[in-house]
Amino acid sequence: MESLREIRSPDLMVHERIDIPESTREAWQKTVDIMGVPAALVMRVRNEANLEVFVSSQTAGNIFAQAETVERDAGVLCEQAIDSGKMLVVPNAAEDTTFSDSPTVRRGMVSYLGLPLVWPDGRAFGSICVMDSQANRYSARFERLFTQFQEIINLHLALLFQQHELKECTRRDALTGACTRREFFETGRAELKRARRYGHPICVLLLDFDHFKHINDQYGHAAGDQVLKVLSRRVMDSLRSSDRYYRFGGEEFVIILPHSEIADALLVAERIRVLVETRPVEFGEFTIPVTLSIGISCLEGAGETLDDVVAKSDRALYMAKESGRNRIEVFERLKQSEA
Repeated sequence: MESLREIRSPDLMVHERIDIPESTREAWQKTVDIMGVPAALVMRVRNEANLEVFVSSQTAGNIFAQAETVERDAGVLCEQAIDSGKMLVVPNAAEDTTFSDSPTVRRGMVSYLGLPLVWPDGRAFGSICVMDSQANRYSARFERLFTQFQEIINLHLALLFQQHELKECTRRDALTGACTRREFFETGRAELKRARRYGHPICVLLLDFDHFKHINDQYGHAAGDQVLKVLSRRVMDSLRSSDRYYRFGGEEFVIILPHSEIADALLVAERIRVLVETRPVEFGEFTIPVTLSIGISCLEGAGETLDDVVAKSDRALYMAKESGRNRIEVFERLKQSEA
């Protein structure tokens, strides 16, 4: 298992998207409530800087509140258990020079027993732990029971991870990792509804890789697949976490930019255009130059649907290709020039 310090933010984001259903949280709550100690917790890794008290026992003397965050690198005993990947037992931290300055001790908890919790791919979920305000050596029987609780929670995490993976398979394009066309229409309509409700601007970019048939014909379809895969990853890495990237069909892709005006969309589009043009794709002995054309439109009238916005972007994309390719066109500007 990798320590918290070895986990990068993008890796954490994947697991952060996995929802823990209320029924599972309730089962964990029952587990920590029967420990028979002042404090029993399930901790969750939230990001590189913090751990969160995900479940906290409803017991007298528990000083840790659910949803409370704890800073990393502050000597927190839970982090020690997570990083070690094995059971951590501290009978009396107040008398142990390694742990005597721990925030746990400063808050009145002197004994600790913790075990790491992990996703099935080895990433850290967090830990399950118990604490006592008095020295406690914890019996071998208690440790065995505690280990069984750890195994049960890890099984829950494995099932949740599998369910998430199956769901991702239906909403992600297998080649590029972009969301599917079906996902675009499902989430896109929700994004437009939200933008309209709160008065937020929203833009849609339609991207098409130029002369893609020529790439397939000259270098082979495997090379074409590699181009789409590599460039899609580069594009997704350049977007904000709130932006959504979809494979619309073939070599055509869509990006939804919430909270974005035309000027914002133009900056994003130009960044992507330059990124693609200036970084050819390596495939075996070949260096494959690629460009793309982009059409942009934004939500305007109250009665506009997602199909309407896509149609506007499609018209702008058509003009970008007719005007020489490797360029950007904005529907609103085309409309103004025709008026």
